[in-house]
Amino acid sequence: MKHQERSRTNSWCRTIDNVISRRVIVGSGGLAVLGLLAGSAFGEEEKKEPERREAEARSRKEGQERMEQFKAFSERMRDASPEERMKTMEERRVQEQRRAIEDFKDRLCVSDKEWAVVKPRIEKVYNLMHPLPQMRTANERPKSEVEQRSSELRELLRKKEGTAVDQIKARLTALRAAKQKTVQELVTAKQDLRQLMTLRQEAELVLRGVLD
Repeated sequence: MKHQERSRTNSWCRTIDNVISRRVIVGSGGLAVLGLLAGSAFGEEEKKEPERREAEARSRKEGQERMEQFKAFSERMRDASPEERMKTMEERRVQEQRRAIEDFKDRLCVSDKEWAVVKPRIEKVYNLMHPLPQMRTANERPKSEVEQRSSELRELLRKKEGTAVDQIKARLTALRAAKQKTVQELVTAKQDLRQLMTLRQEAELVLRGVLD
């Protein structure tokens, strides 16, 4: 009886030892797998770290440049004549539009080579959506067709007397045609831009109102 009890006890101990051994092996393997995963993730982080530091440095530099530009703008506006203030405001609007377009390079995560192809298409869409006002300074840009037709109609309406209805109607029709042409140009420009975008890039431009 005692011999049978010792046998059962020894068998039970061996079973416990086997279970513990398997747990140790599995646990060691699990730790090894976790170690490999951690090492892989750490390696990926190491690869991304220089890019992150470069992006942060670029962001700090751009922020500093914008602060300096704003300071210079404020100083110019403080002591400027009305004509100089108008010119300064126009220059600032041009700079802001250029900066808004340049910001899309980082938003879309494109290389310099890719940006050389993408930028003109973004510029076309953005300029059609946000046209700059006609400059009143000496360095005037050419008027768009819509601006030209608007100017012609406005000039005609200033003549309160002696203006024929047919003349107003003709110039109004010309203005509407010019606007419709611009709408079609914008549709085509958006299609051309969309063709170059990945789905993620397209989603980014939709969120920013550049694409529909």
